[in-house]
Amino acid sequence: MSVVRRPARESVWIALAPGVVAVLGLAVNLGSFVAAAAGLAVVGFGTDRASRTLVTVGSGLIFAGVLAAGARGAPPAVLLLVTAATVVTWTTAEHVVGLAEHLGRDAPVQRSVLVHLGGATLTTLVAGGIALGVFLLSTGTLTAGTLVFLLVGSALLLYALEP
Repeated sequence: MSVVRRPARESVWIALAPGVVAVLGLAVNLGSFVAAAAGLAVVGFGTDRASRTLVTVGSGLIFAGVLAAGARGAPPAVLLLVTAATVVTWTTAEHVVGLAEHLGRDAPVQRSVLVHLGGATLTTLVAGGIALGVFLLSTGTLTAGTLVFLLVGSALLLYALEP
């Protein structure tokens, strides 16, 4: 009996759920929405095919939609939500791919995927809430220092969530 090194469809759908939130949140303008929708499609295809490269590229496209929305003046709370949803989609899809590589399609992994999804959601929302609080307590303008703080914080969060 051989093991199929691809995830079960249910796990793929669970991983994509927060990405749907990101895409809907990025409907603030057409460019952001299109980039995010294309990215979510790539993440879905990559997760189904157990391709970490496609998961990362698709997540990058969703994040490009976040950047475009931010450049066009989307509210900080919306940016927080869609950024958190993007990070949770990426890390959960990576987790699903890792489980598929190690355990195969027939392993009962839905509980693991749901726990990972919940933990990643909580972590990103707390980190994002802190970042939003720092932003709101500042002058309300995005200075170079605030931008560097947010970028370094985002990079550290991604490093901490790396599977």
